[in-house]
Amino acid sequence: MRSQAFIASLLLPAMLLAQGMSHQEKKVRKLLSKGKAYPALRVATGALSKTDQPVFYGLRAQAWNTISEFEKAEADSRTAMRLMPDSLVGFLQLAIAEQGLGRMDSAAAHLHAALVKGSSEEALYRLAQVERARGDLPTARGAINTALGKVSPEDAGRERLLRMQGELAAEAGDTATARAAFAQAIAMDPKDPVNYNSRGYWLEAANERHTAAIADYDRAIKLNPNYSYAFNNRGWSEYKLGQHDKALTDIQRARKRKVRNPYIYRNLGIIALDGGDTAKACVNFRQALELGFTAQHGDEVEKLVIAHCGGTVDKPMVPVQAPQSNTDRNENKPVPRTNAPE
Repeated sequence: MRSQAFIASLLLPAMLLAQGMSHQEKKVRKLLSKGKAYPALRVATGALSKTDQPVFYGLRAQAWNTISEFEKAEADSRTAMRLMPDSLVGFLQLAIAEQGLGRMDSAAAHLHAALVKGSSEEALYRLAQVERARGDLPTARGAINTALGKVSPEDAGRERLLRMQGELAAEAGDTATARAAFAQAIAMDPKDPVNYNSRGYWLEAANERHTAAIADYDRAIKLNPNYSYAFNNRGWSEYKLGQHDKALTDIQRARKRKVRNPYIYRNLGIIALDGGDTAKACVNFRQALELGFTAQHGDEVEKLVIAHCGGTVDKPMVPVQAPQSNTDRNENKPVPRTNAPE
């Protein structure tokens, strides 16, 4: 989509993009802007074998984060921080890695440190995600509002900021702001399925308007027939409307497309529990926990396991997915504590 290159370009400061870049650095940046993380990794690694330019550690960390290799991203980010202490690059990429690993307090601290070193719409956007996960909606909303003040009305990157503004406003109960923000995001790109899925989940389903939510999910799926999260969300709304067969069909479609999404197993577990099949419910709940549900979405499934599945919970694992890859927008990886998109 049209904001993909914009998002990628924000991840490293403009001062490094201006002059004096080597051919290899330009090549890595171009590959990242096109979402080609694996070729970018190969070029960056090759460059590091021949040069001591620290910028390649930051670029490689960005590539690792893009493909959800967060521990590797963390290692390269820390090297970038050590070699470029005055740059926000290492701090930002480290925060993204920590976010992916579910270490939200550390991610927040490093994002604040990055913002001290230089203003970045990407850092503000990530800060909004992280503070939301930590339960601090006022700080999250403030970060998004600040980011929106830094981009022009025509800027393609404004769309995702408006979408996040709508999500946060809806979560805070500010329906008017949420509806206006979603409408602006959709007006910027009527063919972006993420906008409809997000509005359906945060503004409609969250307020028990499941028929309206399904209409939005239908739009999202029409635009992207492989949109796993929209299928899962539609299935949940169908379940809430009593359409159990449709619900299970859609959630299974979601699982076929994104088998490692823990929220799918949360939904399947609740539906099985409601149908009286406790054993099946517990299998799904434990699968959700194994895939990192707690770190991404909170302790809801842990409580269900304790209440219905023997009273014990194994130590939850860290997330296995990125909150959302910059190059995988239509797949719509979930952000912490939600089943909705960025």
